[in-house]
Amino acid sequence: MTSISKSEAAYIAGALLATPTPTRADGRTLLDYRAISVETGVAPAANGSGRAVIGAVGNDATEIVAAVRLEVEDLSSEDGDKPFSCSVTCTPSAYPSLTPPQLDDLSTDLSIILSDALITSIHTHVAPQLVITPNGKRWHISLEAVITSDSGNVIDALVIASRTAFWNLRIPRTRSVEYRKTFQQDDGGLTMDVDQPSSTGDAFKSAVGKGVRKYDGGSGKGAVGRKGGGADFELEDYWDDGVPLKNREALPVCVTLNLLPPIHFLDATTLEGESVPTKLHLVFSFPSPTECFIQNTRMTGPDEVPLKALPDLIKAGQSYASKLATALTTQLSAE
Repeated sequence: MTSISKSEAAYIAGALLATPTPTRADGRTLLDYRAISVETGVAPAANGSGRAVIGAVGNDATEIVAAVRLEVEDLSSEDGDKPFSCSVTCTPSAYPSLTPPQLDDLSTDLSIILSDALITSIHTHVAPQLVITPNGKRWHISLEAVITSDSGNVIDALVIASRTAFWNLRIPRTRSVEYRKTFQQDDGGLTMDVDQPSSTGDAFKSAVGKGVRKYDGGSGKGAVGRKGGGADFELEDYWDDGVPLKNREALPVCVTLNLLPPIHFLDATTLEGESVPTKLHLVFSFPSPTECFIQNTRMTGPDEVPLKALPDLIKAGQSYASKLATALTTQLSAE
């Protein structure tokens, strides 16, 4: 992060407002993004990972690596209704002017922003695919994003990196396993409990009305074993195998409108972001070519936006987000 003087900020803002042709230092129009590149599978130890770069690699680019890990959790636990957690780490190389406490504060703020941007899609599209055993266990998603370089537009880049990691995510296939306790006679004529595995199929359906076994202890009378045991699961895949998420196209994208009335522009560089601090972050999801849902909005900066201006800004943001989502889907499908 850099700090610029008021005169520099005024010069940059004036160039953006110039008529008839606004001017940006890199020659882009107001609605142009820098080059965006994504790469999957950058963290082999994760269940899904990706890298997003906005700008030329190694030359004033914003670069973020995101990784998704799956951990088994009990649905009856306190966190059973929270299938998702995320954290953002801001590295000293990305923000050399910040002290360690400032880096921690920025990391916390960005973690909250990213979580708010993704949580609706996680609950709607991803969580139903994470169930391992009904009313028992499921996969808990831990998303970690590391900002290695920040040259502006970091919120959009965080969501793009997260989308890339989720696109690469593979959910391990599992098979239900049930253990039923029954009575069995040992060589000395005594009875003991024995766990018998019953795999394949739905362990919960197969447990109903089963797990009861009669044993005749030699007295000519039937002895009824206890119902019970438990239901668990086993992995069908190796650690690096699994199935991709369904409907990955519905994963969200974020567009940030940098507001400088009467205009707005996209993909601000660091200096542009410092000069125009008022921003509207819009998160959209496109489950199908004909469907669009706005999932999160966030205003940052010192200025207020008239309420009557919001519908037009949201409509414009939807158009930009649709094009961005289509481009990312095309690029990720080719990976």
